[in-house]
Formats: sequence, C-alpha cells, structure tokens
Amino acid sequence: MSGDDIYEILDRAYESEDAGEVAELVERALELEPGNPEALLLKADLIEDDEERLPILEQALEEARRYFEDEGLSGGDVLEDAMGPVYLGLLQRAAFTFFAAERDDRSLELVEELLLYDHEDQATAKTLYYRILLEREEWARVLEETMKETTRDLGWAYARMVASFMLSGVKSEKNGAALGKLNKMLWDAVRMGPNVPFYMLGYIPDPVGESELEEDDFHFALLFEDVWSASREMLNWFSKAAILFGLLSGRFGEESKDMEELLSALGGVSDYEELTRGLAGASSDDKTILDALAAGNYPANV
Repeated sequence: MSGDDIYEILDRAYESEDAGEVAELVERALELEPGNPEALLLKADLIEDDEERLPILEQALEEARRYFEDEGLSGGDVLEDAMGPVYLGLLQRAAFTFFAAERDDRSLELVEELLLYDHEDQATAKTLYYRILLEREEWARVLEETMKETTRDLGWAYARMVASFMLSGVKSEKNGAALGKLNKMLWDAVRMGPNVPFYMLGYIPDPVGESELEEDDFHFALLFEDVWSASREMLNWFSKAAILFGLLSGRFGEESKDMEELLSALGGVSDYEELTRGLAGASSDDKTILDALAAGNYPANV
C-alpha cells in the first residue's frame, strides 16, 4: 500500500468520535508504517498513563527528526513541510507529559525547542515554560523573561505575580510598597480570567458545558494550581483575595458562611467589612468589585 493509504486511514481516525474505532485505525496505519510520527501521535493521545505515553512520543519525535534530516529541512523550513504541524504537536504533548511526570529538565528542553518556532500555539508553550521555571523556583529568571514578553496573557500575569511575591520580601513589610505592587499584579491577573482563582483553589465546580474560554481558563488553573505551595504566606494572601472577591460577587452561594469563617481565619474580616460598606448600593458586577479591590489596595496584609 502507498503512503496515501496511510493518511486516508488517519483522516478517518481524526473524523471518528469512537475511541475504539480510532485505536483500530491507528494500529492499521502503524502496521503499514510502524514509525509514522502522525500515527504515533494519535496512539499517544489514546493513552492516559503518562509513563506509557512518553516512549511513544519520544519514538515519534525521533522519527520526525529523522525525516527532516533526510529531507534536508531545518529551522523555519520545518513549518513549511506537511510534517511540521505534527512535529509541533509532538513537542507540545511531550513537553506537557514530561512535566506531568515530574521530569522538568526534559520538559524544559522540549518547550525551549518549541519556542524557537513561530507558530500559533506559542502562548501555550510560553505558559508551560513559565510554569516549569516556577517549579524549579527560578524566580529571577521568570521575572527576566516576563519583562521581555510583549504578550500579556494569564501565564505571563501569574508567573510575574508569583515570582515577584517570592522575591519581594513582603513577609517582613506587610503593609509596605511591596504589598501594593503585588496587589496590583494580583487584580490585573484576576481581570484576565475572573474564575481562575476559584478553579485553582477548588472553590467552585469545574466548568462543565461552559464556553471554550472558560474551559481554557480551567485548564490553565489546573496547570498553575500547585504554584502556591512554594509559600504558605503567598497561599494565604491569594486565598484571602479570592475569598474577598468571591463573597462580594456572590460566587459561593450556600457556602458563603463557611467562606466567611475561612476568611476570618486568614485575617480578612476587616477588609470584607470595609469593602461591603464601600460597595453598598453599587453594581455587583465583576468589574465594579475588582475596581474597588484594586483601588483600596486589598488585601490589606499578607
């Protein structure tokens, strides 16, 4: 059979919504060409266990690189070839999978290679890049990278905020200028995805059936939810801010009393009382509340 037959099979696999049929089609394609990178990519997508996926992704990357070498392709020419998008997909999946498997060094190698190419998923790659650097506690490097960035997205905003907190010394100057700068960064980040803090902290349910944007925010939150473990003070500060915003915007429903008790334990009751008085009679939309939180420099302390 010719290569065209393989891609006809793979096209059918892409179109199918039945996992069993997809698996069968992928195996048929691999029988025809065991090292086909695209078929290996699809096979890896069917496997949930990270350790089982990694050898398949590594094999697919090796096969794709061998193909580029045989074709004499390198640099930007890679993206002009039909194999280019497949290779980018492999780099991205492998980078995320290695990170999930706590193999940060390998993940970083792959994401750095991914960032060399000019492609539409650069923002996703940069978000993972920041997340890996945060995991490695390379706070100064994170700040340096965010200062060079021209694209302001959730990954940039949260990476900058976390690194700034860890380098700020705010723990020893709880009401100083450092806290004011951090609060501004926090509310700037929250404006980009108002539900992200609640997903990160597990305060509201998963966004089942919501918009694609909300799904993207949820997946971002899953990637970044463990960054707060770097500092108990940072976690308390972020939690206090999220609870303040959640109570004022009515996000907690029947859980509001429990969240007020948690806020009390975090030392945020006076903030809540001040904000409640200040917002009396005002609109309860997110923008109005976030404006008040930012203007008042809340939370008042770490």
